[in-house]
Amino acid sequence: MPDIRIENLTKSFAGQRVLDGVSFTVHDKEFVTLLGPSGCGKTTTLMCIAGLQTPDEGLIACGDETFTDRRVGHRTTDEPAERRNLGIVFQSYALWPHMTVEQNIAFPLRLRKIPRQAIKERVAQVLELVELTGRGKRYPHQLSGGQQQRVALARALGYSPKVLLLDEPFSNLDAKLRERARDRLKEVQHALGLTTVFVTHDQHEALSMSDRILVMNRGQILRDGAPHEVYRQPGSRFAAEFLGHCNFLTGAVTAGPDGTPVLKAPEFPEGVVVRGAHDGPTATIAVRPEDIEIGPAAEGAPVVKGTVTTGPEREHAGTPGTVLDAAYHGDHYMYLVEVGSSRISVQSRRELTRGPAWLSIPPGAATFVE
Repeated sequence: MPDIRIENLTKSFAGQRVLDGVSFTVHDKEFVTLLGPSGCGKTTTLMCIAGLQTPDEGLIACGDETFTDRRVGHRTTDEPAERRNLGIVFQSYALWPHMTVEQNIAFPLRLRKIPRQAIKERVAQVLELVELTGRGKRYPHQLSGGQQQRVALARALGYSPKVLLLDEPFSNLDAKLRERARDRLKEVQHALGLTTVFVTHDQHEALSMSDRILVMNRGQILRDGAPHEVYRQPGSRFAAEFLGHCNFLTGAVTAGPDGTPVLKAPEFPEGVVVRGAHDGPTATIAVRPEDIEIGPAAEGAPVVKGTVTTGPEREHAGTPGTVLDAAYHGDHYMYLVEVGSSRISVQSRRELTRGPAWLSIPPGAATFVE
């Protein structure tokens, strides 16, 4: 399957710019997710790739084929959607209610004037692929939401597209169905080696399914990286907040004995050893709730020993706080803890009661954000 190349894509509606110089590449067989809130430009980007919307400027290419070229000084090219050979699954599935499952899947093949016997064989193949064998004669209203989603996927795969485009295809499913649908889609994508662009606002979908995540906001890509990279090193406060829960602390940046940056915030006056680099004099750090250690005050605050690549060992004592609230999530608790004048979210497997507690941020658990 070919790479997809997007260069300097811009798009405005009614004078308001919704894409502002978007550039990225999706490599062969890669699963890339555009992640962001409503209105960030992710669906517009997908629709431009599909040929269902036309950008004001930019380049969209798939392998050696140019779909759209609206760069200044270049001959304008806009390949129509039906000639791009891209499979797309919409949020609403867009199944034809008057057609059976088989007819829905066969329709794009008939438009391409595929021989009748070849269509029959291909429909049977994709029905087996999405585990819907035996349901080909049913109509969409006779299927569950999860089955309808798989019919939409089968229709997109029926004509062996170059690239698979997915616009929030699980948003109409309940939690259990979403989980099964995600697993099935990843199996199909791996089995077929499909280059895939996936649009979602769901952080769990993005983290569990993607080879790479592109965090978008206000028509721009703020962060591009593997799921663990984007999660652990979000770079911006927006990316950190959107991709999971996060706490933010602001304070003065000093250098430890070995030169490692230490942030001294009012909540943690002893300092937090931060991974990365920062010139200071002040900065903001992000720390995930699961990276903060917590325990009851009666247990006593531990001394956390932190070592870095060079230099002497340092010791950091726990910081006192007060557990205000607790929420049970099955495999962990989420605590709201008051530390000084701030409130911090902490995730732990330990069961604690409301009242005094201690907190500690291990060295390197926090990262700088802008």
